[in-house]
Amino acid sequence: MHDRLISFDRVLNFRDFGGYETTSGARVARGRLYRSAHFAEASEADIEKLNALGVRVVVDLRRVEERKREPNRWPGERARIITNDEGPQDALPPHLQALLASDLTAASVTGYMHQLYRDFASAPRHIDLYRNWFSALLAEEGAAVIHCAAGKDRTGLGCALTLVALGVPEQAIYADYEFTNAAIDLDSRLPRIKARMEERLSRPLSDEALRPMLGVHVDYLRTAFDAIDAQYGSALGYMEQELGVGAGERAALLERLLE
Repeated sequence: MHDRLISFDRVLNFRDFGGYETTSGARVARGRLYRSAHFAEASEADIEKLNALGVRVVVDLRRVEERKREPNRWPGERARIITNDEGPQDALPPHLQALLASDLTAASVTGYMHQLYRDFASAPRHIDLYRNWFSALLAEEGAAVIHCAAGKDRTGLGCALTLVALGVPEQAIYADYEFTNAAIDLDSRLPRIKARMEERLSRPLSDEALRPMLGVHVDYLRTAFDAIDAQYGSALGYMEQELGVGAGERAALLERLLE
């Protein structure tokens, strides 16, 4: 799994999420599907390394206020950038609003994360962005990157749906999602993230309360898929009904992305 993680100076959680074997015995191509955190702090060496990957489309799942606060330094003009500007323009991010309203126990923050994941797939912004992600995979010949702020939650669901469409077994999908915990090296980054959040919120935060929010847990992703199943019958039903990815589109994705 660690061979999927690509090391950069100041870009976090950048990974190739190809290479998985599918139920048909084929394999998802490497060097075509990437996932990442944001690129606001990318160094010049990072930008040079990113440019060499042949990326043709970048789907940025972040809200307007996130993109304004931390504008990406990459990809510049080398790739098509897909965003969505719906929603509040300058609101406090939802996770910080949740912390303000929380009793700051690990249990309450974990409950918030489950609710967040229940709502992911049905949010109009996410439907639009996931739909455009799949459209880009069908239209573009080069590599593609999907990312949000940390590259773990919104990105995690988008990647999981992609692997579902490609026929990757559930166990591998959850393993790819959970690998975020190792990729982000939370223990070393927690003090800095905690200090930044405390500054914005003007209240003390405990490590125990932050860990459920800053890492991932397979139960979060299960919650998202349970909500999808309840509303659409299955992940494939969701993709067909909301994202325009039916049997024909999936066949085209297999043709493009499997080897």
